[in-house]
Amino acid sequence: MQTTPHHSSRQSLRRHWLYTAGRYALGCAAVAALPLQSALAETNYPTRPITLIVGYPAGGAIDQSARILGKALAERLGQSVVVDNRPGANGTIAAATVANAKPDGYTLLVTATSHNLNKFVHKNLRYDVEKSFSPVALTVEVPNLLVVSADSPHQNLQQLLTAIRSQSKPMSYGSQGIGGVPHMAGEIFKIRTNTDLLHVPYKGASQGMTDLIGGTIDMFFPSPGSVMGLITQGKLRALAVASPERLAALPDVPTFAEQGIADYQISTWHGVLAPAGTPAPVINTLNRAINEIVATDAFKQELSTTGNLPAKPLSTEEYARKLATELADYEQVAKAINLGE
Repeated sequence: MQTTPHHSSRQSLRRHWLYTAGRYALGCAAVAALPLQSALAETNYPTRPITLIVGYPAGGAIDQSARILGKALAERLGQSVVVDNRPGANGTIAAATVANAKPDGYTLLVTATSHNLNKFVHKNLRYDVEKSFSPVALTVEVPNLLVVSADSPHQNLQQLLTAIRSQSKPMSYGSQGIGGVPHMAGEIFKIRTNTDLLHVPYKGASQGMTDLIGGTIDMFFPSPGSVMGLITQGKLRALAVASPERLAALPDVPTFAEQGIADYQISTWHGVLAPAGTPAPVINTLNRAINEIVATDAFKQELSTTGNLPAKPLSTEEYARKLATELADYEQVAKAINLGE
């Protein structure tokens, strides 16, 4: 079983965040530093159709949110928006396509949390996760939960932590597989709480949930959409949500911060990236339009049919900081568990 660093982890995460944030900021700075002539030339953007490249098959959660966004974006910008699915290699084929596209705002990437994770899972990427893209806007963000079986004796997070620390052998948590968000959520939980857990990876969530309900494993760190039905049916109990505020759908479930873990925020997100070097006026036009769309009731209503939630609108700088912070967390964990080796 792998061990994770505890006492120096927080300082290491902060040092690495500062480094990573600087790398992500390079993309924004490069955009701002483009020649004035180029910026002025793009003030009429867009003048032709925009393509949203999606690295996953049609019908999936990311594809669905991209199509909802594309429809609204076309109405707002007055140009058609085409969704182009380029599935394969966990989104890296689509990312490489956009990284090498002309940086003019007409070819954009709709991606997800896996974009950052791919840096550690795939060792031979044809692009730089941090330097090849300019952050545009966040569209979807769903915080992860900590859930246990409804038959578990643990009624809250503190009771669970007491049990974890008193066991002679590690308690266990499940995930849909190595390198996914629930896996990272479990490993970051270990670091934040200075505890040890046994990771049990599954080939998908179904068997993992069956084992969790049956008591074979002790906990899971899923997204709400994948377990809401089981919570409603009384088969699972949610102990905490990894977001700054409680979820409207689960108002009685406190956040990790409310229960003493202030810096534990893990989410599954969808967002838009442009090729590095895309002019600042184009990025700003897209950011403003997408943020306005995400804030509408219509977007929220359409998105709710997919089990997703609209993100809090972020500026490009805020989005870049979010990506940098997450990447620093994941890199710390990836090194601790030898992810991708």
